[in-house]
Amino acid sequence: MRTQLLLAAAVMPLAFACPSAFAQDAAAAPEDVVIVTGERLDALTAALAEKARRPGNIDVVPLEAYQNRYTATFRDALALTPGVIMQPSGGEDGRLSIRGSGLAQNVHLRGVEVLLNGVPMNAADGFGDLQEFDLLFASHINVLKGGNAFRVGAATLGGAIEVETLTAGNAATPYGVRLEAGSFGSTRVHSHAAHDFGRLDAFVAGTWQRQDGFRDHMQQNNERFYANIGFAWSDRVHTRAGVFFNDADQELAGSLSLDDALNTPDAANPGAVAQNWQRDIDSVRGFVTTTVDLGHGTIRFGGTAAERTLFHPVPVFVVQDAEDYSAFLRYDGAGALAGRSAEWSAGLRLRDTSTDAGVLLNFNGIEGPQIGDALQESGTVEAFAEGRIELAPGLWAIAGLSHLETTRDYTNRLNPAGNADTRFSHLSPKFGLLYAQSDTVQLFANVSASYEPPTFGDLTQGGIAGFQPIEAQDAVSYEIGTRGSHGAFTFEAALYRQEIEGEFVAFTTMPGIPAAIFNAEDTEHQGFEIFAGYQLIRRPSGLTVTPRVSWAWNDFNFDGDAIYGDNRLAGMPEHFGRLEVVIATERFRLVPNVTIQAGDNFLDYANTFEVPGYELYGVEASYDLTPAITVFAEARNLGEEGYVLNYSTLADASDPAASLGVFSPGEGRAVYAGVRVGFGGDGR
Repeated sequence: MRTQLLLAAAVMPLAFACPSAFAQDAAAAPEDVVIVTGERLDALTAALAEKARRPGNIDVVPLEAYQNRYTATFRDALALTPGVIMQPSGGEDGRLSIRGSGLAQNVHLRGVEVLLNGVPMNAADGFGDLQEFDLLFASHINVLKGGNAFRVGAATLGGAIEVETLTAGNAATPYGVRLEAGSFGSTRVHSHAAHDFGRLDAFVAGTWQRQDGFRDHMQQNNERFYANIGFAWSDRVHTRAGVFFNDADQELAGSLSLDDALNTPDAANPGAVAQNWQRDIDSVRGFVTTTVDLGHGTIRFGGTAAERTLFHPVPVFVVQDAEDYSAFLRYDGAGALAGRSAEWSAGLRLRDTSTDAGVLLNFNGIEGPQIGDALQESGTVEAFAEGRIELAPGLWAIAGLSHLETTRDYTNRLNPAGNADTRFSHLSPKFGLLYAQSDTVQLFANVSASYEPPTFGDLTQGGIAGFQPIEAQDAVSYEIGTRGSHGAFTFEAALYRQEIEGEFVAFTTMPGIPAAIFNAEDTEHQGFEIFAGYQLIRRPSGLTVTPRVSWAWNDFNFDGDAIYGDNRLAGMPEHFGRLEVVIATERFRLVPNVTIQAGDNFLDYANTFEVPGYELYGVEASYDLTPAITVFAEARNLGEEGYVLNYSTLADASDPAASLGVFSPGEGRAVYAGVRVGFGGDGR
């Protein structure tokens, strides 16, 4: 019944569509910025203007950049964002890393804060799930790497990803539907409706997605619904509220040996089938924000409330019910300081999460005796402030502070002697310089601190051990870079270094059991990121040919560790990049591409086992049948190469006792196709 209701919610907006239809006019400009018409342009212009004000490598990815491909994960949406690596392990889940953050965990969300409309999706302890929202609901995505996330209050090593969602004001069409189908039994239906009533506007969207999966025991059935309402109390006061409903049911195929992952990648781990491994999440998340224009500045305040249920049989049953609440207040102002242009902001975030966490034995898919029953309560207070001043024409200095106070209270209901609590506190500063060398070229540099307390998963070793003495991870990061355009050439490049104390590292104890987390001593991350595009051909007929490349060099190492010396950290390839050529006319777009992973990529901290790289060839195409209707298709892994997409790290793979069945294979050759139709409006 729930499926039918969600499908009806997804398709019903079409019943109210107007007979006429239109769609946005999207094309790749020489500077590689997607151009759109109407109020979508306002949202993107504001995001790009904010990027130009930040002294760091920030990326703005609009919906138009990925809407003509089968986009299910951040790997799909951020394919051309250097420094961001998404390694899916099943469905939308996997390791999401920015500049080497979150290496300790090859599933779920850590080390990066994900925000929906400015409010965090992560729980108060930093943990989060990537299955709880749909990227088709996004207007655009802001990737704030490292210290660039200070402006939203985040001080994690990886920074933050802001997902700004669609509203009635920035949706490309008042009504629309999207139908997709493809390999491995993949089908998806997405639809939206939007209307501006004057002072009140409303937007609703729904998605139903089903997939048999490339591997055995990897079926998924996901239903998501999103609603957003805005109200203008006056010309200066606006409130926006929204709600996300999520029902994600996903089977897990488990991990394989390297040989099986490369040669029989469609097979499932026999234990995953016998024990019926799954990750099912039901959640509802609501938010409200109010913006007040004071004339001399802006105040924004609001909050969120969420309920989440997790049913997660792996070698044990992980069963959780969580409640999450947050509130925030932010002020932004501008004026003059000592006769120089200046801007400033300050904010406060309060977050609280309470989780009933149960762990039961798994007897071939049947719940056995309970071995864990705990109440996990985390509370966080974050205060942040930032100031910008123009020291000379085109030269800005930016300084900021972020202060974190957070607690972890653990109540062991099976063994009260195991009750525990801990507290973490830290002040993280940031300083940066931004120089406009010309109207189209900027230079930037920054130094910042980050601080990341352990999650409950770390402290309890995934819920299967008592409270552990895990310390916080803190780091100092340095970054220099440039961005801009020169004629038909567009570029961004950044060189960074992170010096980390207590980095979270993990090794697998046995397949499927959450990895044991511990603090390393000193480690260092350094790397280089580059994106470049060049419009090689531009004809009066409208034909353009634009090669584009995104590449990241990752050099992540221990620094004189007592056991591992200066070995490379496990979990991340040395080189990761994508090369594509965009061939476009007014109505047609063809994009052959190749994704490359190469260089050192160790499974273990002892550096005895190297994971092979890969080259994946693909092609995308789209055609505007009319201004209202676009058909699109995508082919992936045309060479049907066997490759490893994700894996759990080990301490020493040469140890005879080490279990090497820790690899998640990538998908084989796949083809997806779909159609987008827009309705309503004024005929633009």
